[in-house]
Amino acid sequence: MSIVSVPDRASTYAPPAAAPRDESPIVVERWPTERPLFALSVAVSLVAWLLIVVSVIGLVYALAFGTFFFIMQLAFVAHVRGSAVKLGAEQFPALHHRVASLARRMGLQQVPDAYLMQAGGTLNAFATRFLRSHIIVLYSDLLDACGDDEAARDMIIAHELGHVHAGHLRWRWLTIPAGIVPFLGGALSRAREYTCDRYGLAGAGNVNGALTGLAILAAGASHGPRVNRVAMVRQRRDLDTSWMALGEWLGTHPPLAKRMAALDPALAAEAGRSTAGPLRAAAFIGLLFAVTIGGAITAARDIGRIMKQVERDATNRAQVQAPPASPFTP
Repeated sequence: MSIVSVPDRASTYAPPAAAPRDESPIVVERWPTERPLFALSVAVSLVAWLLIVVSVIGLVYALAFGTFFFIMQLAFVAHVRGSAVKLGAEQFPALHHRVASLARRMGLQQVPDAYLMQAGGTLNAFATRFLRSHIIVLYSDLLDACGDDEAARDMIIAHELGHVHAGHLRWRWLTIPAGIVPFLGGALSRAREYTCDRYGLAGAGNVNGALTGLAILAAGASHGPRVNRVAMVRQRRDLDTSWMALGEWLGTHPPLAKRMAALDPALAAEAGRSTAGPLRAAAFIGLLFAVTIGGAITAARDIGRIMKQVERDATNRAQVQAPPASPFTP
């Protein structure tokens, strides 16, 4: 099944040719594991919240942490709104128009507030939400790195708008407990990143521009466009060990080598791959889980035997210390 319609699947860099802008609707198929992982996260979180609510101490801690994170988010959003540059008709109108155009193509009823912010050379962008307001922040160094490559730039913008359109910023408070479950929160986050890369691909309009955007994230402004993409995707083999697979599963973002491969299956086929590492990692986790459960069951049995022995000893002492019955008791 086709993810999005794109005009080319180039695996090596070529300067983007001038072409009319695509204004067709952006329709993206989510990454296959995103919805199941979200459903599992909701189920786990509902159970955790139920346990927290029935426990007075747990509820107090939840309210304390919730208040702390709300204050931190409030302070950060205030910093962005007051110190970053808000895009608009009078402020970088061309960039603002591009954000609005991509948002409309996705079907967003309201264009999120978009800000341009310098971050000391960091190549990044992100989307966030405060109360009912959606915000996307584009780091100026990343846009500078894209230069005149509008497709690479649109890849970044559409990726962040994808988080808004896909609803990734909703229900964050509900799924907080699932985020601390080993591997579960990271798996959902990585699936969402893959989904938003598909939004980025559709926004860029071609695979070449989308891959250039990811290559710039990996190697920077001057080296990114010249990255050998086949060799970059081949780096997936370096992750094909049990330890590297475990390290990847603990992350919130997929490795860029795998994100490139996901956007261009032809490039992935050319580079080749192996799955031995994830299989060994899964076997290691299964063994660790089995040992942990087995140890817990054994410890529970030992504690039960000890408690029964203590109870028997206490009963025996009570019988020895009891005074003898009087022979004249009627």
